[in-house]
Amino acid sequence: ETCRRIVSERGLSALNMRDVAKETGVALGLIYYYFPSKNDLIISTIESVWEDIFYIGNDRVQDLLFTEYVSLVFDRILLGIGKYPNFFTIHSISLSTKGQSKAREAMDKYIGKIKRRMLDSLSRDKQVKNGAFSGGFTEVDLVEFVLLNIISLLVQRQSNCKTLLEVIRRTIY
Repeated sequence: ETCRRIVSERGLSALNMRDVAKETGVALGLIYYYFPSKNDLIISTIESVWEDIFYIGNDRVQDLLFTEYVSLVFDRILLGIGKYPNFFTIHSISLSTKGQSKAREAMDKYIGKIKRRMLDSLSRDKQVKNGAFSGGFTEVDLVEFVLLNIISLLVQRQSNCKTLLEVIRRTIY
């Protein structure tokens, strides 16, 4: 929590072992015990931020249509961008080359989770029309298209994904 707060308030580049020890009230050696290097601390913090951004309780999503789930994911990422300014564009700068690779793995892990959850949501959606998917256009293709477009909309600083949702509706319902 302390690391996420530091990232939220001052950015990832402000994260360091001494401040974390001081702000948590624990000995610096204890921080080094759990995080042998600054890279380890940063990577753990990046994973924690990703988890915070993409946390959507499973009890909320069981009965959502796929379009409702996509809207929820978009809104969570948008909130995350507001809560952690510049996190999506700057975290690789704060790491060594080796750390950047680990940070990329962490990001890929959470993107993979989002894809799997989107596929689960799509498979639970009883309103998807028969024949919506084929060998040339699969559920995975749709999810990857949707995620790519969510990222594109966010890069363009769009505040909603209504056009994407309409494309999905016209495609699968």
